[in-house]
Amino acid sequence: MKLENLYISLICIFALSGCSVKNYLFNYSQPNRPRFAQLNTFTPPSEIKDTIKVVSYNIKFSRKIELAIQLLTTDPDLKNADILLLQEMDETGAQTIALALKCNYVYYPAVIYPRKGKDFGNAILSKWEMSDDEKIILPNFSINQRERIAVGATIQIQDKKIRVYCVHLGVFVKPTDRKMRISRVVDRIPADIKYAVIGGDFNSFTKKDRKEINEAFTKNNFDNSTSGIGWTHALGKKIQLDHIYTKGFTVVSKGKVINRKPSDHLPVWIEIK
Repeated sequence: MKLENLYISLICIFALSGCSVKNYLFNYSQPNRPRFAQLNTFTPPSEIKDTIKVVSYNIKFSRKIELAIQLLTTDPDLKNADILLLQEMDETGAQTIALALKCNYVYYPAVIYPRKGKDFGNAILSKWEMSDDEKIILPNFSINQRERIAVGATIQIQDKKIRVYCVHLGVFVKPTDRKMRISRVVDRIPADIKYAVIGGDFNSFTKKDRKEINEAFTKNNFDNSTSGIGWTHALGKKIQLDHIYTKGFTVVSKGKVINRKPSDHLPVWIEIK
């Protein structure tokens, strides 16, 4: 059965049973489905690069995609990114941004989000060729049973292979369980990969959260490449929830863009060598 037909069938089942899709939590628990991807649509840049730019951005419920595109294409710290890690995406939002930025992309939804009635997941976009994409279903310790995932892909930049993961951790998760989830992602990196980037929305609200997350990464020789950039989310209290960790790179510059029109999160960026 095609994905579109499966989705329509689910809608009909919910309607006939008197359930509202809008209020129903549905986890996509199959290992690699649903999947939306265009991995080699755009030709890689021809110029020789000494550095690459990585951006991570939680675009709240994919609501303001056009505003996000405007920011991603005009801000000097964000435009022309080589790799983008996007959270809280639906398929239309991921594809629309990829086309606007002329990027290849892969997107996996984690759930049909309650109350919104739409898909909710992670996407990786890149101007370079991508392969070997996967969805990692993270251990579910959430009190609301909402599934969280990481999305991975290998990106070929000139003669280097970079393993990249886009992560979105839950809110109501114990700090030690966050460490376990990060370890689950790191353990999936192939042994022959020298370069890796893992970023996203870690929902690291407490010092203990950040401590456990950092320990999971430093144990595996990752650097906290967005350390010290300050708050990226303000809900009563300004705090850094969005991070990018790297392995095998030197950070040349890093920062965030303070523009809250497209989302309640700020986009963060790094330039690495």
